[in-house]
Amino acid sequence: MTTEDLLIHKFSVRHAISAVPPDLEQARGFLGLPDLDMWRDYYIEVEGDLSTAQVEAISSALSDGVGTVVFHGDRLHQGIMVQVAHRSGIIDNESDSIVAICELLGVRARAGKVALTYRSASPRLAEVIRATRYNPNIEELHTQEPAYRTLVPAGRYIPAERYDLLALDDRELEALGRADGRNLSPRQMRQIRAIQARTRAGTVTDALLEALDARWSDHCSHTTWRSHGRLLERLVRAARDTGNPNIVSMFEDNAGVWDFYGDWALAIKGETHNGPSAISAYFGQLTKLGGVLRDILGTGLGADPIGCFEYTATGLPESPSPIAGRPAPRQIAHDTIRAIKEYGNTFGVPMMCSRMTFHPSYRAKPFALGGSVGLLPRHLAGRGRPQPGDMVVLIGGLTGNEGIHGASASSAGATMDEAAVQIGAPLEQVKFRKAIIDLRDAGCLRALTDVGGAGLNSAIGEIGEACGVWINTALVPLKTSALPMWRILLSESQERMVLAVPPSKLQTARSITTRHMVRTTVIGRFTGTKRYCVFHNPSFNEAKVVAMAPDALPERFGELGFDVPYELLRHEPKQRRVGPPLSPDPAPTPWPELDREALPLLLRQVVADPEVASQRYADDQYDSTVQGNTAHGPRYGRRHRVPSHYWAATPLDGSPAAVVVSTAFDPWLFDAHPVRALRQMFCRLLGAQVLAGVALGDVCVCDNFYTPHLEPGAAKWLVAMVDELARLVRLFGTPVISGKDSSAGSTQTDEGLVSVPPAVFLTALGKVPSVDRLLFEHWRQPGGVLVRIGPETSSVTATVMARARGLEGGTLDDLSAEDYRNYLGALAEARHLFRSGAPIGPGGLAARLVAGALAGDLGVDLAVEPDAEILFAEHRCGAVVEIDEAHVDRLPDALCPLVVGRLREASGIGLSGKDLLTPEVEEAWAGSFLARIT
Repeated sequence: MTTEDLLIHKFSVRHAISAVPPDLEQARGFLGLPDLDMWRDYYIEVEGDLSTAQVEAISSALSDGVGTVVFHGDRLHQGIMVQVAHRSGIIDNESDSIVAICELLGVRARAGKVALTYRSASPRLAEVIRATRYNPNIEELHTQEPAYRTLVPAGRYIPAERYDLLALDDRELEALGRADGRNLSPRQMRQIRAIQARTRAGTVTDALLEALDARWSDHCSHTTWRSHGRLLERLVRAARDTGNPNIVSMFEDNAGVWDFYGDWALAIKGETHNGPSAISAYFGQLTKLGGVLRDILGTGLGADPIGCFEYTATGLPESPSPIAGRPAPRQIAHDTIRAIKEYGNTFGVPMMCSRMTFHPSYRAKPFALGGSVGLLPRHLAGRGRPQPGDMVVLIGGLTGNEGIHGASASSAGATMDEAAVQIGAPLEQVKFRKAIIDLRDAGCLRALTDVGGAGLNSAIGEIGEACGVWINTALVPLKTSALPMWRILLSESQERMVLAVPPSKLQTARSITTRHMVRTTVIGRFTGTKRYCVFHNPSFNEAKVVAMAPDALPERFGELGFDVPYELLRHEPKQRRVGPPLSPDPAPTPWPELDREALPLLLRQVVADPEVASQRYADDQYDSTVQGNTAHGPRYGRRHRVPSHYWAATPLDGSPAAVVVSTAFDPWLFDAHPVRALRQMFCRLLGAQVLAGVALGDVCVCDNFYTPHLEPGAAKWLVAMVDELARLVRLFGTPVISGKDSSAGSTQTDEGLVSVPPAVFLTALGKVPSVDRLLFEHWRQPGGVLVRIGPETSSVTATVMARARGLEGGTLDDLSAEDYRNYLGALAEARHLFRSGAPIGPGGLAARLVAGALAGDLGVDLAVEPDAEILFAEHRCGAVVEIDEAHVDRLPDALCPLVVGRLREASGIGLSGKDLLTPEVEEAWAGSFLARIT
């Protein structure tokens, strides 16, 4: 076939003039281009020309038939149009789908490409798009029509680089460890030199250097935590000491597993993409959610995600990026919302909770957390173990040139650029989601894991450690032509999974993945050698791999990357002992006198804080009811939708048993005192679960630490926080069963060092036998009494009130965990007296009452003096409950009850005949978040 036989056709799918989609309206405001138009261009390379009927058929397939119009062959108009597309060497994620559509229409297509075109008369168009919607590492920007010769990448394979480490001195060895984006320390390079000597190899390859750079990185090997006295083991020991029978597995799989009801279990995991989201917020946030969903799919022998959650902390929206060329906080906010909507909604998993906050310490590197909960049969919940002879099967997306050095670059001491950012394609993951469950139920899986940080090197290297493994990188399907062996091994291309499939089940497995249209390739075999072997040999094809005897090894490796015993790949970081952190305890900051006349203005400021204000602009874009199992949350209310303090779902058909998920985090608290903040957040988390109706013994926790590494005393705070968390686990009997550490929270910027506060985000997973047991937040009955319960945490430090008034100094309350355990016992016994209940959080009692009044038709008359401490102290471990007046005296003293108001039929918040819930207060709550990010 000659190039004359190939033609590239362009189809532009634009919105109808009368139908402006919401995304376009949002982009106009955010980009400051009021006349902006944007659309998708589809380039399709076909064999031979297209008939008029075929053009019409493709146009009809690409259009939704309602709000769009398709133009064939339209070219870019220079000066008013800018187009962003993947670079020519990268196969578009949607190419397979485009080719498949054409095949169904009787058109022989070879490849497809999708671009996004922007049109505006503004002379700033190219400048704006280049700064906000363009990633130069993976994309190209066109101001005139590109002249594509072909859409199929072509190139040649580059052989591995080889080094004789035995011939290098220490200085040369150190330089090699830091070359080409690697982050290998001199100590690690000396160990690799020893590996060369032990294996009697003449040289080592760049494939081995890159593989160990990733394997020994902080991201994969948790070197920071291991170097400070094996911190994870402290949490695991504490969890075991609880003796909680609900623990199925913890910290030994892609997610922790908690017993549910019947023969079912729940998997939970939280994952961060802080570094990638600082470089490209859209792709970083897109893949954080995709990655954590794969963690759930790759737990046990396959769990099905039933919910996801997300949290993002970035800098103040009004501030610029502290690093030239990086996205500013406002762009990070918008790109986050766009990405989370695209992945979560496309995948079909309900949003359990979402929140965004703005804090100056996150302006250089955001806190980008994604989490998920999944369901799986309990008898299949243990981590799988491959057997010698099993097939190494790669399913899902193609392997490309993105996400290179993502694991090592996200680790302490490394730098990250655009090459480390992954590209997400949620539709690919949608396809293999159901395939994995079918493979599990058909008994086709001996083990599986997701391909995430460090790519195939981590996935195959870790799963193969049980027995041994070899792979042929020449068999890995590529999206970027002619990648070198080490790039194939390290690429963090998304939407891929590795399966261990017994030979007897391979045909059944292929029939299942074919039915689900999932790309499936056998790329190696598990062995009994206890060795990790990687080679590149195009002549050793898939058929030969499958035909081999189970205990056979390849006779010829072709180009050998490495073949090393696993025992030589273990690396122990140098131990570092640290003492306790310096814990200043300054004099408390007094609460200011409150001017009653100024109270409405102060209330407006408090409810406009991002920790309190409605984030409906984002929340409305996330599907929270897909799958049809959501019983409560993430928002509630008839008049306004306000955030609920927990999410609940009934995932088992015909069963009332419910999953209950809640979260706790406030960066301002950790900025003030990391250990006291952790204690308050842990107690708040348990209080929310017990208030909702979960027995304390049925609650487990997932932690996500995000700490700096270049600040004096950072290591001391990290160790102190882990020890405090272990103490709390033992005290309350509530195990931490899952989590992740991110220890690279310091960034060198154009304005100097910027570090996040030492902090940990906590997520609770609970269960109740019936959803009817749950207590909801909405006020129920006029005449009911509202009572504040719980221990006081009355410090003004780190409160919304302090930020509104510019109050500084002081420290957090030193909450007694032992007293709080007694409070939880009293709370569980008194729950039957409550009609409704909700925890107190940012903004204190005042913010809690505003949320209650906005949610429904009832209002409240205050029964307390308008004192600043009473209204705005954030008693974070307490709650406001609704109770019949006759039952107030029955509340035990351990609850520290204080009557704060009486419910009435008229909406609002009454104080001495005046309504504090003015239209201005309501508007500040409803509109401040959107106003700050636009």
